[in-house]
Amino acid sequence: MPSATHLPPHLRARYGLGRPPVALLVGVGLVVALLASFLAWTGWVLSNPATTSELLAFRVVSATRVDVTFEVRRSGENPTTCVVRAQDEKHDDVGYATLTITPGRDYVQVTYPLATRSTAVEGELLGCDEGQAPRVDQPDFPPGTVNPAQQPTVDGS
Repeated sequence: MPSATHLPPHLRARYGLGRPPVALLVGVGLVVALLASFLAWTGWVLSNPATTSELLAFRVVSATRVDVTFEVRRSGENPTTCVVRAQDEKHDDVGYATLTITPGRDYVQVTYPLATRSTAVEGELLGCDEGQAPRVDQPDFPPGTVNPAQQPTVDGS
């Protein structure tokens, strides 16, 4: 059986054995390069946020308070909004606070006294963001219960 290169030109054209158009190859290569660049840029942006925060510890002080200790690394030029919460053994929210750290230092370690409506077993930092509220879970208190009053501001200077 003869190879495709030994076929007459009319048979190669009939069965699509000719060279692919150069413009098609260039176009596909350009689309692949753009997609790879976009994915690399997106990965870099997501892995290097402007504000980072980490829970260091929590301590149940009493039936009405949990101390949540966390650190925030930021530019320090703008206020930073953080969200902390406490939950009971049923994973119901018993305390929730959206707090603002005033502009100042670029590294802040905070021990926040989170008021709770009953005894908590867990304290957590949901997130922080500089200049805006972080995208985190909203409070989820059982029906008929309310969040205790919280301290709204922490000094970041």
